Amino acid sequence: MTEPSGPYWDERGVAWTAIDPNLRAIASQLPIRLRRQSQWMAIAFVIGLLIGAMGVLLGLVTIGTALSFHIWNFLTRGVAIIAMSVVIMFATWRLHRTTSLDAAQIIDLAIDHAQKTLSLIRAGLYCCAIAAVFGLMGNAIRTHFGNPPKMSPIFRLTILGLVVLAVVMWGRQTWLELGIYRNLKQALALDQTA
Repeated sequence: MTEPSGPYWDERGVAWTAIDPNLRAIASQLPIRLRRQSQWMAIAFVIGLLIGAMGVLLGLVTIGTALSFHIWNFLTRGVAIIAMSVVIMFATWRLHRTTSLDAAQIIDLAIDHAQKTLSLIRAGLYCCAIAAVFGLMGNAIRTHFGNPPKMSPIFRLTILGLVVLAVVMWGRQTWLELGIYRNLKQALALDQTA
């Protein structure tokens, strides 16, 4: 049998070493990271609400232009812009409840930040879905009225797909961080009871 700090071999021939992490050292690094995250969330809250409000105004102007000049594909663009702006505003509204750092609840704050980030990621995916559906509807309307777009919708959908891929990868990383924070919370609770 090997020592706790000595290497042992798994079935693939990889050497592993058992470690005993110092949970208090890990937890002591969290306040700096959470303070930075709180600042970024406050900035994201302000920027998200401003972009959402400007998006609603832009959507209303686009709908007004569509109705004035009978450009019906602009009608779908205006509705899509308003829908995405509302989704962004609702997603960023949750960020205004960012609490201050409290040593007793620091892990809970890290979990809360990760959950709020996941909420923003879901909102980004909803916006991509809205953009894809209404973009295709706009292209169909424009083609129906005899003025097809010069650029293929495949190009736009490819770019949108790359954005979705980046958002999904960000979501996966955030989901893993959330799991780490939950495990750390359980480990610290066990460490304090021991």
